[in-house]
Amino acid sequence: MDTLVKRRIQRLKKLIETEGNPFQETRYERTSFSTDIKLKFSELEPGQETDQHEKVAGRIRSIRFHGGVAFADLSDYRGTIQLAFRKDAAPDAFRFVEDYLDEGDIVGVGGKVIRTKRGEVSVQVSQLVLLSKALRPLPHEWYGLKDVETRYRQRYLDLLMNKEVREGFAKIHLLVNGMREHLISEEFVEVNTPALQPIYGGAFAKPFKTYHNFLKQDMFLRIAPELYLKKLIVGGFERVFEVATCFRNESVDSRHNPEFIQIEAYQAFADYEDMMELIENMVAAGVKKAAGTTKVEYQGREIDFKPPWKRVTIEYSLKSAGIDMEAMSEKEIIAAAKELGAKAPRLGDAIEELFSDKVQPSMIQPTFVTHFPADISPLAKKFPDNPLMAQRFEAYAGGVEIGNAYSELNNPIEQFMRFREEEKLRRKADEHMPMDKDYVRALEYGLPPTGGLGIGIGRVSSILLDRPSLKEVILFPTVAGIDKLKTVAEMFPKMQEFF
Repeated sequence: MDTLVKRRIQRLKKLIETEGNPFQETRYERTSFSTDIKLKFSELEPGQETDQHEKVAGRIRSIRFHGGVAFADLSDYRGTIQLAFRKDAAPDAFRFVEDYLDEGDIVGVGGKVIRTKRGEVSVQVSQLVLLSKALRPLPHEWYGLKDVETRYRQRYLDLLMNKEVREGFAKIHLLVNGMREHLISEEFVEVNTPALQPIYGGAFAKPFKTYHNFLKQDMFLRIAPELYLKKLIVGGFERVFEVATCFRNESVDSRHNPEFIQIEAYQAFADYEDMMELIENMVAAGVKKAAGTTKVEYQGREIDFKPPWKRVTIEYSLKSAGIDMEAMSEKEIIAAAKELGAKAPRLGDAIEELFSDKVQPSMIQPTFVTHFPADISPLAKKFPDNPLMAQRFEAYAGGVEIGNAYSELNNPIEQFMRFREEEKLRRKADEHMPMDKDYVRALEYGLPPTGGLGIGIGRVSSILLDRPSLKEVILFPTVAGIDKLKTVAEMFPKMQEFF
């Protein structure tokens, strides 16, 4: 690699001395994209030329010489088109290709459209502008970029070499927009709430902690936007949502990344059952916009997000897996969870652990699992006839959790007591929810009956694209060792004199 880079640096030095700085161009006005030209001139016969002059811009992917003719493949955002440089027709452009042009360089070219004798619609170049010089060679075109660590650390190279990766992230864009459009059609208002918070809340997670120099106080990156969104409901909004970047100081694996995106939505005068209907319709709308259908292939199985989704209680699902909660004491349930390696400091943790191990992997089709334990749901209302359980559900598909929702607790006295109970567990548990007195004060002004939900964009995207690792659906996943990469400016310090 160093030898190839050195060769390019030598060519760059010569280029600067003879032609000028190749990084000075600020724009290039093209007339068409590659695919437009191919479609417009698809009726040309082999060997036929036109008088139509087109200007295209993009990256050089390959260069081939055949006597007095050079061919290059130019790729833009929409596709690829062949360029033809004829020494007899445009000697300056041909010479520039010979002396200075490398694969990976970004150029703007103009010329007439032809179809070569071999049948390739091409631009016969008469004008060439070098817009940016690539100092590093691209991976070999026949092999692309396959090394997983390089793909994650240098996602720009992954996107550049693997078209299917670019197309996948474009689908994620459609997925999010489809869900957003559905919420807006239901009269939800999109808002932005603080990512930097004096008190973190809305979930059980370790926060990232920082310090505000001017205010002289600790601050936290949000683990969820939930409490702020519910304050907006107190403030008179009836339907709000946010596409929120959240941060949790947790492990990095196929299912977790410290930075992630979720959609949270809250609706006044609604409960957790209304949230089920909202989630299934919203996710189905997003998947259909991205894939053209509600059906996707994931790990060899077809998953259909078309509503209605299956509904089952957590107790019933465990019973079907051979764990009869009704016939077991609290100690027996906790002991069963500890056999799986769980810490299980309380009943709810034990039930959740048993469910995650025994049931969750089998939930392939979209399913709502309801009646989660109240002791691990401090922001959710309890069932009046069964106070051990909360009016909460989680949504599953492909064997993973994709969402969480509940009827929001709006009793400020009870909320205070449940926050206080969480504070008592701080010494016992790594993940807890601290007391947020301002949120309790907001509830004291009156929160109407409200349903709230959260959907993990990464989890749904994994299923949409059939890529089980979250790193495959996050543009720049969290990885270590980025600071150890070496730049060309460090490798060839004398080149700094030219700029």
